[in-house]
Amino acid sequence: MIISIDPMRSRKPGISLIELIVAIGIIALLIGVILVGIQKAREAALRAQNMNHHRQMILAVQQIAAQKEEKITGLAKSRMSGLKYAMGSQSLFFRMLPYVHGPIRYEENMTVEQSMEALYPNVKAFQNPADPSLNYGRWSSDKRAKCSYAINMFAFDGSVNLVSSNSDGNSLTIALSDKYYSYCSSADVGPTTYHQWTHVFDPRDFSKLDGAPYGVRRSTFADAGWKDVIPVSDPDARQTRSSTPGKMFQVRPRPEEVDPSIPQSAFHAGLTVAMFDGSVRTIRPGIDESVFWALVTPRGGEVASLD
Repeated sequence: MIISIDPMRSRKPGISLIELIVAIGIIALLIGVILVGIQKAREAALRAQNMNHHRQMILAVQQIAAQKEEKITGLAKSRMSGLKYAMGSQSLFFRMLPYVHGPIRYEENMTVEQSMEALYPNVKAFQNPADPSLNYGRWSSDKRAKCSYAINMFAFDGSVNLVSSNSDGNSLTIALSDKYYSYCSSADVGPTTYHQWTHVFDPRDFSKLDGAPYGVRRSTFADAGWKDVIPVSDPDARQTRSSTPGKMFQVRPRPEEVDPSIPQSAFHAGLTVAMFDGSVRTIRPGIDESVFWALVTPRGGEVASLD
């Protein structure tokens, strides 16, 4: 008897090269989708935490104002030329401290390191968890009193009255904004400009960087004393523009790309701000320039809305 063997049936089961390539492609696609989802979820979590910081701070501002008939006085001014000494209480962030961190507890027998920690703590509520400049490079890691938020100096210049100062409306006036902690020309060079919540002085010398401000500065934006971009209002046209056309805020710049004269957002969605009425909003990147700067001015008389 002759037995024939079918060579196709005797082959061991397996997969072809084409099937393997297709399987690898599907796996790679799934990994890509999962990673995008993880990144979006992580950014959403950081945004939520960042917005919570804004809520803590603006609530603290309202509590501070409530103690003195809705007035906050004795704050740093946009121009403090000739001032040899400034008290920490001239910083609005310093006054927020008991509400978002607890009181400063300093004792005479403390070591130098303990004294620095007590007097200049790195307050969690004053640091945006998504700010890439907080620990950028070896020069930033040991800095104290870091702050990656900024008060609207155009509205808080020296003082503010939450009832009468903002005639445009508290819901249409920005009180606080995101702003990167530092600008660094590179990771190997110390921060050219960095914010401390304790600092209130004007810059001492503009000459080292071709007239540009440098060094430790107060945590502000729209601050003429630091040569920031500021709003310029036209009362007849009831419109506000930027003192430097085209500038509003930056979205996700690298620390070496930071423009210290305007705010920065670490999120794709836009700039997180706290309004004087206590609300926390996100200003989208494509907002009209005149609308953004109208929201910075407390008494510009413009018609502007975030809706």
